[in-house]
Amino acid sequence: MYKLGQILRKQYSDFIPAQYSAKNIAVNSSSVDRCIMSALAFSAGMFPPTGEQVWTQEILWQPIPVHYLPRDLDTTLVMKKPCPKYDAMFKDVENSPVLKALERKYKPLLQHLSKHTGMEIKTVRQVESLYIILHIQRYHNLTLPSWLNDSMMADMKMLAARTLAYYSETEYMKRIKGGSFLKHVLRSMESILNGQEEAQVNLYSAHDITLVHVLRGLHLVDDTVKPDYGAYLIFELYTDGEVKFKYSNAWDSQPDPGMVLCRTPCKVKQLEHMLKSMIPVDYDQECRLQLASNSSTSLSIWTGYVICIVTTIIICNFSQNMY
Repeated sequence: MYKLGQILRKQYSDFIPAQYSAKNIAVNSSSVDRCIMSALAFSAGMFPPTGEQVWTQEILWQPIPVHYLPRDLDTTLVMKKPCPKYDAMFKDVENSPVLKALERKYKPLLQHLSKHTGMEIKTVRQVESLYIILHIQRYHNLTLPSWLNDSMMADMKMLAARTLAYYSETEYMKRIKGGSFLKHVLRSMESILNGQEEAQVNLYSAHDITLVHVLRGLHLVDDTVKPDYGAYLIFELYTDGEVKFKYSNAWDSQPDPGMVLCRTPCKVKQLEHMLKSMIPVDYDQECRLQLASNSSTSLSIWTGYVICIVTTIIICNFSQNMY
């Protein structure tokens, strides 16, 4: 994350102020320790002290404040504020025929993993958790177990991606999860354009599933995206109201040119219209169980326990003549 901060600092060197100022920069995080630590590391890379901000010659670092909400109040990053209607729909997804069929299809793999790990692996959820462990080993160039091959790892990655996607399987689930963050983004953009908000850069440190929720809320991805370490999403806001969008699936990868919000220049008002069905009006009201219709209709996704891979979501306010 420190390196990603340096990379984006260089990329936006003509825009980001030379010196950090709380007036211009806002850093927010999920309340999970790993996310806070990554926000701090990213900020250290993006905002090295210069001039009078240099307070020691021993380390090129300055403290940058990171803000977060308690887990049970957060609807935008860790997204764990209670939502009974969502929870009820989630249980239907967990027990959906498609999920059960998927687990039957990959039963030989689950049995193979159980045999060699000593763990009882019967669900896609458990495969996702194991995949993260093995992926970390491979990421650090450690030798993988002899009972594992590339084909198995590919299958496990696919199941892990589906695990993340099923948390936003229905349009309602996309609205409650990804839509809550998108609502926050749109409000921030409107405030900036109206002169009510001064921050030039809003930084958010969150989770792999946060990115999946947002991307699926934007209807930009299906159920095959598995964000890697340091994956990031950037909204660029220009003074004429145009919004540009970038997504990279890892800190050291180039943004995906195929992910675009609009085929023509996209304005904030246009984006608000496009996303109207995805934006919750009143989170608490829409989460009440008595508002739920029959949620046991055809659900077609998978279940999983999410392990946090810290990601970065960045909103930048640009002058249109930057380029």
